[in-house]
Amino acid sequence: MSGALAYILPLYNGGFFTAYAQLCVFYYLAALLIHSIIPTVMTVHSIQMEKRPEGAIQRDALYSLGPLAIKAVMWTCVEWMHSKGFGQLYEGTVSSVGHVLYILMVIVLLDYLHDTWFYFTHRLLHWRPLYRYVHCIHHRSHTPSAYTGYSFHLAEAVLVFLNEVLVCFVFPIHMGVHRVYHLLTTIIHEGGHAGYEIAPFIPTVVGLASLVLRGPKRAPPPAFNTVQHHDMHHRYPTKHFSLYFTHWDRWLGTLHPKYDDVVGKHFKERIR
Repeated sequence: MSGALAYILPLYNGGFFTAYAQLCVFYYLAALLIHSIIPTVMTVHSIQMEKRPEGAIQRDALYSLGPLAIKAVMWTCVEWMHSKGFGQLYEGTVSSVGHVLYILMVIVLLDYLHDTWFYFTHRLLHWRPLYRYVHCIHHRSHTPSAYTGYSFHLAEAVLVFLNEVLVCFVFPIHMGVHRVYHLLTTIIHEGGHAGYEIAPFIPTVVGLASLVLRGPKRAPPPAFNTVQHHDMHHRYPTKHFSLYFTHWDRWLGTLHPKYDDVVGKHFKERIR
């Protein structure tokens, strides 16, 4: 195998350049799908109120290269930790029902831990000194797009992605699960900036369960985030700091008072 595919494989233990290639290919293809292809092949309804400035997409796509490199560094650290026996990482074939159930439980736990880490580090980034010198880069996008997902300062990238290393010390995680899970989290960041509603669910295990139980034509439960949730954050920077779920925003008073009404109205009008 030669060319780009030689860097994309194997899934893990391939070093920095393999990880970076995986991330770049996945990130930019997903952004292309969300921003350009889906709105072409199906009807989407914008939730944004301002026109996107010329050149904003190109700027965000370029700014994302640095944070993607930081994320690849974190993955390389995880591979090194595993090789030295640090943390609770493991490999091997998943060959039993019990192991599959354990992995599903790990994914749910990762969702809640990731959401909690993101909420509190995100609030920290809105502390005036950090906002002024670091997080303001991300908020240059008042009308974000999928390419805005990882468009932020390198220092922010270190803080945001550090959890991908720390979580390896919390409970046993299969190396393949760690890599695939944290690759798919890029979709969460990109989808949250899409500018149109990708709901009825944020793509998590509990979100998928909601889709199965409630059907595709109903608004997601109030506990689950929507694209509208983060899009409002770009309009009201002191509100909405969470990623997957709304409980931290509700409990700590950072949910916009009109959020539930706005989401309910959107689905009532648009989801048929």
